[in-house]
Amino acid sequence: MRTQLILIAAIAAFTTVAAAQTIRVGVFDSKAAVIGFYRSPKWAATIKAKHAEMDAAKKANDTARIQALEAWGSGKQDMAHRQLAGEAPIANILEALAAGLPEIAQGAGVVLIVPDLPYADKSVQTVDVTERVLDFFEADLRTRALVKEMTKHVH
Repeated sequence: MRTQLILIAAIAAFTTVAAAQTIRVGVFDSKAAVIGFYRSPKWAATIKAKHAEMDAAKKANDTARIQALEAWGSGKQDMAHRQLAGEAPIANILEALAAGLPEIAQGAGVVLIVPDLPYADKSVQTVDVTERVLDFFEADLRTRALVKEMTKHVH
């Protein structure tokens, strides 16, 4: 019986301490991530490859492939605009970012990373990891200036 009481007291004490602990959560501006991703070297390489495919399709007079590539480009551009406006999910960007999230989290000392956290109670300490996200996407100075300018007008 005494062992059970000690165990119950220990569980209660642990629960109280755990509830009082602050959880550090990394947050990033999703619009900054959109800009960083679409201006990244990785995206530039994707576009370069699509241009090469288009050149080859034109040389081969492959109208079906040309139309498919034009549709791809138009679709991606529309998606990027909608993502920047907050009207489309950023799943493709999160997928591209996934490999860097553990390092970003470790560097920022957070246990979780989310885009645009609209609310957190006092047990959550938010840590802005937007710059680290831009680092992962190898954002150049012009990209960072665009992000800074955008946030000036939004906030």
